[in-house]
Amino acid sequence: MEAEAQGLVDALTLKPFVPRPFYERLPLKFYRGIYRDRPTASLELTITVPGKDPRYQVDSIGTEPAAVAAFATVAEFHPDILVSAGTAGSFAKHGASIGKVYLSESAFYFHDHRIPLPGWDKFGKGAYPSLDVRLLARELGLSLGNISSGNALDFTDQDLAAIAAHGAILKEMEAAAVAWVGYITGTPVFAIKSVTDLIDTHPDSPSEFEKNFATAVTSLTDKTLAIIDALACDWQYLLGQTLTAAGYQFKRCK
Repeated sequence: MEAEAQGLVDALTLKPFVPRPFYERLPLKFYRGIYRDRPTASLELTITVPGKDPRYQVDSIGTEPAAVAAFATVAEFHPDILVSAGTAGSFAKHGASIGKVYLSESAFYFHDHRIPLPGWDKFGKGAYPSLDVRLLARELGLSLGNISSGNALDFTDQDLAAIAAHGAILKEMEAAAVAWVGYITGTPVFAIKSVTDLIDTHPDSPSEFEKNFATAVTSLTDKTLAIIDALACDWQYLLGQTLTAAGYQFKRCK
């Protein structure tokens, strides 16, 4: 959703960008810029949002818009990493609370792709890998959790059973689609998700989502900025690229 991204776009002073005329016909929006533009600590950033559906004039949400946005980002900008940042539902029994931010743990799943045929059952499940961000989570004091995606804001008993079977603690509508794009294009993926609703204590997800959305987005923006800052300083260490260096310490930017 555009409201999930706007705080980041403003804070990072990213500028609208159209890669080529083809995209002028599409609802996709791209924002680009350099974070901390100096040789020792900088990141080139692109934020892509699916934009508003041209027919219904609401934010394009769900797995299909997410996959289109992710693929366009990979095709046009060849990023080192794809990040699915947004909001999600979770469970109080797993320690979640409104506005708590998680990083993806080991895999991304689909909970509503029910295809009871040999081979396609595994395809429907997904189980696409997440980049290992345990060091990043430890440095910033963030929790980890597996993520399950579907195309409904509410849920069925079958959805809940699938989420539990996957070992997921976050339920949302985009990340597994982004992870699929990452998998087929060879682009590492991780996710940042802020909790809007607690499925096991307030099962009316739509009303809880609306009530808590602003709180969750504020938390999402703050933590994502901290993650960007940390990665700009030492992304190789935080993403596990220099683990063989004995006694290596994270180098904070000054």
